Amino acid sequence: MPYLAEAILFLAPFALYALWLRFNPGRAVATHVIALAVAGLVVAIGGAIFYGLSRGRSPTTLYVPPRIEADGPARPVPPARAP
Repeated sequence: MPYLAEAILFLAPFALYALWLRFNPGRAVATHVIALAVAGLVVAIGGAIFYGLSRGRSPTTLYVPPRIEADGPARPVPPARAP
């Protein structure tokens, strides 16, 4: 049940496209719609690549989780270098 919203959001575009095909039989998808879809995919993939390459940490940096102090709050720990 907790993933129901995510599943609905994922499947909604496919359902809408199926409805469009059902109510518009024999009508081809316009060229500008296909061009916009391809442009959207290019932007999404480019953004994912840019995000992956622009991470601020060095590949040799080890993740050190925050530690909880005796008085309660979590304190950040500076990243450690790999040996």
